[in-house]
Amino acid sequence: MLVEHFMALLVIMGLTATVDKKSRPSSQYFGHLAAAEELSNLIPDNYDGLEPQFDNSTAREVIAALGTTARLHCRVRHLGDRAVSWIRQRDLHILTIGIMTYTNDQRFLARHIDNSDEWVLKVVSVQPRDAGVYECQVSTEPKISQAYKLVVVTSKAQILANRELFIQSGSDINLTCIAPQAPGPYTHMVWHKDTELVSDSTRGGIRVVSEQQMKTSNLVISRVLNTDSGNYTCSAENSNSDSVFVHIIKSEQHAAMQHELGARLELPSLALLLLAALLSALLAAPA
Repeated sequence: MLVEHFMALLVIMGLTATVDKKSRPSSQYFGHLAAAEELSNLIPDNYDGLEPQFDNSTAREVIAALGTTARLHCRVRHLGDRAVSWIRQRDLHILTIGIMTYTNDQRFLARHIDNSDEWVLKVVSVQPRDAGVYECQVSTEPKISQAYKLVVVTSKAQILANRELFIQSGSDINLTCIAPQAPGPYTHMVWHKDTELVSDSTRGGIRVVSEQQMKTSNLVISRVLNTDSGNYTCSAENSNSDSVFVHIIKSEQHAAMQHELGARLELPSLALLLLAALLSALLAAPA
């Protein structure tokens, strides 16, 4: 836009009309044209002559569970060569400027993708003290800022099972996970086996049924194999996860475990019978 204004000014001054009868531009014309080109090189590619302004399409209130990672998203249009900073309102501490961190607490990080309008404040392992208001500030004159609220809640997903499960080979795994304290009316829940998302598994016979409004999720794996042994984790949105370890055992192992359990239960009964027989003998003996 500045280049257009500059060229228009040249036209008004009659500098672009300096040509001879053979229509050859004069050296003065080339001089002004070079000056205009040099001026255009000084103007940033993203300069559009508009002042920075906030894009209000991102959430201004973010809810994060204790121990999880929170992200505050600030979008600024027409930023130009200005800088974006994140400031904690309660103590006016500057946390980040651009992508640099200016606090000793390394849990606070700035994230930005080149040529995007979005500047993110990332808070790792959220603590109760992190709750409060944060400002996204732009270095205009005067400065402009927009407030974001971080709410920290205590929420944990819970798998309704023992921490270790022993499942007989060929039978089914059936796990239920709940997250009743998860914030918001709906909660997205997913399952992992070790580090793999269960829904991405190539194994057949897997069914996941989740009710976001009820904040529950059910995982069923049919006809389990040895390879189905592992750590199963339920993760709920804005909540800490929960895990159980599943051991897949063969039929003979299952029978041996049942026999051992039965033997343990029979021992007290056998002791009682012996005690009863001893008492009967003592009572039957002559005085």
